Amino acid sequence: MSRRIVGAMVVAALCVLPARASAQETPERVMERYFATFQTGDFAGNAAMMDPAALEELKAAMVGLANLAGPESAEQMEEMFSVHSPDELKALSAPALYERMLASVLRGEMRELLSGATIRVMGHVMEGDTAHVVYRMNMTARGTSINQVQVAPLVQVGGAWKVLLTGSFASMIGAVPAPGAAPGQD
Repeated sequence: MSRRIVGAMVVAALCVLPARASAQETPERVMERYFATFQTGDFAGNAAMMDPAALEELKAAMVGLANLAGPESAEQMEEMFSVHSPDELKALSAPALYERMLASVLRGEMRELLSGATIRVMGHVMEGDTAHVVYRMNMTARGTSINQVQVAPLVQVGGAWKVLLTGSFASMIGAVPAPGAAPGQD
């Protein structure tokens, strides 16, 4: 066999291997990588692992809250999102808004807690197209050991597993009135 043919076969194999590796990625492995982004402070990487539709829902809820709160919320918007108005918040991409929110919330003591935490992914349960990944998280907070079993929902988007918002977080977002609606209206 000629060197040219062998070289072409090697190049072809290298092109196929990454596609096969990503197709074989399990919800469990995605959850391990997702948790690692919290520990390292890789909020852009974390946002990339989220379901884009979930990030758009989060953005809509945050913009809705900012509009409801009015000008007096400027300080909180500055602190959490580094913006001064609901219009500036609305101008952010959904992943950028999420990244800024994570960076704001997961700093100081929270960041320290997560950096020392461990997870053990136990598996997943399918419900329709959603994989509910079950994992045990261990951490120590102010001398107290915390050991909890938790569940994270994932869904396939474009052939890749993406993390959804948890049920409680999604419920909170659903309770935020749509922009322009009065509180209590849908």
